[in-house]
Amino acid sequence: MIRVFRRIFNANWTSPIVEQWPLMVAYIALIGWQSIARNPIPRWMLIFLHAYLAASIVCWFRWCGIKWIVYAIIYVLFLTEQILSMLYGMHLSPTIFILLAETNSREASEFFQTLPAKPNFGALVRMVCLLISANVFLEICQHRVNIWISNKHSVLVAFKGVAALLLIGGVLFSFQYVKLFCSQEMNDIDEWQSHKRNPDDIVTKLILAALDIHLSGKEMVKANEQVKQMIVHPQKSKDTINVILVIGESYIKEHSPLYGYQLMTTPFLCAEQQAGRLFVFTDVISPYNQTTKVIRNIISCNSVGSGEHWSSAPPLTAIFKKSGYEVTMVDNQKVTEGQLLPNLFDFSLNTYLYNTDMIKACYDKINENTYEYDAQIVEHYAQELHKYSSRSIPRLVLFHLMGQHETYKSRYPHNDTYNHFTADSISFRHEDWLTLDMRKQIADYDNATYYNDAVIRMIIQLFRDKQTVLIYLSDHGEEVYDYRPRAGRDDFQLGADIRQSLRYQYCVPFMVWCSDAYRAAHPGIINKLSHAVMRPLMIDNTCHLLFHFANLNTPYYKASRDILSSQYQCPPRIVNDKIDYDELMSQ
Repeated sequence: MIRVFRRIFNANWTSPIVEQWPLMVAYIALIGWQSIARNPIPRWMLIFLHAYLAASIVCWFRWCGIKWIVYAIIYVLFLTEQILSMLYGMHLSPTIFILLAETNSREASEFFQTLPAKPNFGALVRMVCLLISANVFLEICQHRVNIWISNKHSVLVAFKGVAALLLIGGVLFSFQYVKLFCSQEMNDIDEWQSHKRNPDDIVTKLILAALDIHLSGKEMVKANEQVKQMIVHPQKSKDTINVILVIGESYIKEHSPLYGYQLMTTPFLCAEQQAGRLFVFTDVISPYNQTTKVIRNIISCNSVGSGEHWSSAPPLTAIFKKSGYEVTMVDNQKVTEGQLLPNLFDFSLNTYLYNTDMIKACYDKINENTYEYDAQIVEHYAQELHKYSSRSIPRLVLFHLMGQHETYKSRYPHNDTYNHFTADSISFRHEDWLTLDMRKQIADYDNATYYNDAVIRMIIQLFRDKQTVLIYLSDHGEEVYDYRPRAGRDDFQLGADIRQSLRYQYCVPFMVWCSDAYRAAHPGIINKLSHAVMRPLMIDNTCHLLFHFANLNTPYYKASRDILSSQYQCPPRIVNDKIDYDELMSQ
């Protein structure tokens, strides 16, 4: 055993570290430092291994120019990330590749000419100059440091021991990349990226972006084929009704008095329920706690619980449009032209909803701009609706709101109307760990919910005097110190108390509002609604309820997945592609 250790310590594997340690320091500091700071233990080892491989390339080729090429790559990647983050508030993402492919020489020249005018440009230049100076200093001192270490036997042994430990750990943790490169769909990349132990350094971001573009392209080919091969039958009726789908964001159902909350966060919806126009469903869950996955599976006619992928079925918007409905998308989370570099999740969703083929097949109108507050985008839609509201045509309108998305305080205007709740309003909570700051955040969330209630009121007012049926649901839930000292969501991982995690992050509000004119014309459906509110549902099957309301004659409607049908059989409610919700909650 002693001989084995001697061979390891005398082996030549340390030569890249000894000969190129200034380059390794530069790699760790410029490429991986932010990633290391977020999760030190496993990422230290991974980034050290990455730096070691970069140094090994220089040693293997033994060509003097290769070292400066590696240095150039390191600094170009670092500069790219810093320019995006410091000057534009963005990060490396799939869209950067698309922009590079679409940018001509003139546009590139104009881009670089505008950089000096950016507020943080001077600070960025000073930081780069300081880093280069430090790098040059380390290169100059390299030989002296190597001599000093070689003369200190104990230091040399410790150095090799630490290096061996870091490299062994790096090799073990690098098997995480095997799962990444085996990804078959964008969901796999999203899940890999969400695990906190996985690296998110600049090089890994580039790999993720390239894979996301590749896999999204494959999935969109399948989705577009579904649209092209879509079957459309003559319609049973030509009712000129308005079918409205409102998709909220991060709505904790437990924060509404409709579901037993102590504060009156939804006065309008409660009044509509009392008037008999609002039907509140009590047992509805989301298949995921991440917006991109949820929206793709709501818009597509697939069923997650039945093992169907979203790209294996056409989008409900295309079916409605082909059936003669005017389809409008009002999306306050849409990445517009002014937001050129979304993150991976935004890219995945916008690739599906707004690529050229989908826009042509699915929508008659889409919004061009987004707004700070949801009421503003509803007001803009109201102005557009007024221009053509005299036309007697059936309409499908989808609203995708910002809702109660973090940060909660940014989701509503701060005035006397919407600064409705304060920390004192949360006096009914008595947990020892609940701090004043936590109470303020809960109040902010409740104010956002109160504002969301007003936004829904605005939408309903647009269609109140017409035959209208409106579904409101949230893409997923959230946590805001509801049962533990934590706010937000676990990224694809459930907490220690799995039932509580499911309750707050996956159980969602689901309600149907019907105008008086619709109730008078469709008493049978109203009766079905009143008897269906206790039935279990997962929101990926919402399309069948929409088809029922519209009375569409389409082969994509399945009565067994329609919560109003006498043939309804709730498909397995699988959470995060792996947890049977009903089986777990029944234990």
